[in-house]
Amino acid sequence: MSGHRALAAAACAALFFPAASSSPPGSVRRVEVSRDFAVQRADGAITVEARPLEGETPVEFARRISKDEATAQKVLAVTGVVSGERSAVLSFGALSDESKRAAIEALFPSDVRATSGWLHIAVEDERLADVAEWFTGASGNAPALAKENAFALDVVPPGSMVRIPAELLLPPFRDAEPVPDTAPPNLVFDRDEKGRYAVYRLRKGEALYSAVVVRFTGRLFAVDVNDLAMTIAARSHIEDVHAIPVGFPVKIPLEVLSEEFLPKDDPRSLERAREKAESAQFARPEIARGLAGVRVILDAGHGGRDTGTLHGGVWESTYVYDVACRLRRILAEKTHAEVLMTTRDAVLGWKVPESDRLRDTRAQVLLTEPAYSLVDPTVGVNLRWYLANSLIRRPGPDGSKVPPERTVFVSLHADSLHPSVRGAMVYVPGERYLRDRYSKAGPVYAAYREVKEQPVVSFNRKERVASEGASTALANGIVTALREAGLPVHPFSPVRTHVIRAGREWVPAILRYNRVPNRVLVELANLGNEEDRALMKTRGFRGALADSLASAVVAFFGGPPPGLYGPVPSPASKAAPKPVKPPPKKSRKKS
Repeated sequence: MSGHRALAAAACAALFFPAASSSPPGSVRRVEVSRDFAVQRADGAITVEARPLEGETPVEFARRISKDEATAQKVLAVTGVVSGERSAVLSFGALSDESKRAAIEALFPSDVRATSGWLHIAVEDERLADVAEWFTGASGNAPALAKENAFALDVVPPGSMVRIPAELLLPPFRDAEPVPDTAPPNLVFDRDEKGRYAVYRLRKGEALYSAVVVRFTGRLFAVDVNDLAMTIAARSHIEDVHAIPVGFPVKIPLEVLSEEFLPKDDPRSLERAREKAESAQFARPEIARGLAGVRVILDAGHGGRDTGTLHGGVWESTYVYDVACRLRRILAEKTHAEVLMTTRDAVLGWKVPESDRLRDTRAQVLLTEPAYSLVDPTVGVNLRWYLANSLIRRPGPDGSKVPPERTVFVSLHADSLHPSVRGAMVYVPGERYLRDRYSKAGPVYAAYREVKEQPVVSFNRKERVASEGASTALANGIVTALREAGLPVHPFSPVRTHVIRAGREWVPAILRYNRVPNRVLVELANLGNEEDRALMKTRGFRGALADSLASAVVAFFGGPPPGLYGPVPSPASKAAPKPVKPPPKKSRKKS
């Protein structure tokens, strides 16, 4: 070996293989996240083995996984990495922030970022010095963790929870979207002649529909919720679903339980944990202060002859279009983003009426070439994703190319769910649902420029994984912004990778066939809920939604945190407090 190669090999060895830990020998744990990503913890030291995803160049891969450019060059210098013949093996300290987060999520799927800090659940005997090294970057913070958690020993046993204060956390863990500090539900698992089930004991004031079906199974649509409630009642020998005693053991079949509530050794739970860990590597785009160089595509759902959800005289299409126009105005006036709309009202244009109750209109058209009058809802949905895929290819205002990673797609809707469900939800494209090539044929599509440009859409593996990770980060930011503004948010898993309806799991077409990497579908409210519906009929609420969405998009690209656009106006006074109850009738008459 020449002197040059010897030096390179020595440098790579120092980078890829961490120094020995003082943890007890023989402790090895390995998690195969995918064929392209594996994490190992050996005697307290964490290493990652990774290779480029399908569709990812070696340079893109090295820069994604490495903490800096120098480390990326060392990765590329390892024989076999560029050709794909071998994986790169990196120590935890050599990883990028996103890769550190992915490694931790793979090894410790029960960990969560709470508002007070990171909650780490030990899976085996763990030294506090190792935990401090992983999460704070310094083993010397072990005494601080011992004091914070009132630990008397340097080693914590399996199942112990270690709280790492937010001020000590490394950026990938500090900047993760926090979940509320609430105790997890106490589920007990058992089996009977019909199979495995989870037992939940109802608390005072809880109902079978909302506290069990909606919370633990992910069902939201009225028919699904009611049908499953009857199934669970029969399994649990409940005679009257409206008179269930406090503490009654409700049996929830494991096959309908959401993945997050499954036993940690259940195959579905393990698979979802691996998917989340892998997509976490793509959680953040490059910084774009003030959205400079960013393209935002706003899609108001439905329109034209398609009113969408219709409850109590409220058209979904009318009110989500108003929110989209408000969001467009904020982004155009307060950021440097290029803002594009997928629809336009032929009468109103994109003007924002300063009134609570809105005049319904069927004049909205889809801005394809030629424009489509939204006669057929199915055709309209398909032409929307063709339009979105065309817009990301078009030059920016100055004629330069806008990178797809700097493009955001936000589709706005208002749901029709079980009346017990309240608040906003956000859907993202789950990687497992983006598998095939898609196209639409026939004379109804052939006339449009956007279809002719690219009639078939497909995704490589890198695009599928990256879109779930980045879109989830954007969705979490939207939920955080809505909560900080005091707006109603669905309390149980408000960010979801798919819809569950009539026994099927699927991703809405506007996300499934869409090639914008950062894309979300936001259900702003449940029009099937009386309180949500009353709020949607107020301009204060719609303006607050637009403010929060704008703030979340800015924060996604590294701008100010949610809350940028000030306090939420109340529906009645347009000043402040809580947009959580219908406004008094007097205020609506004044408007």
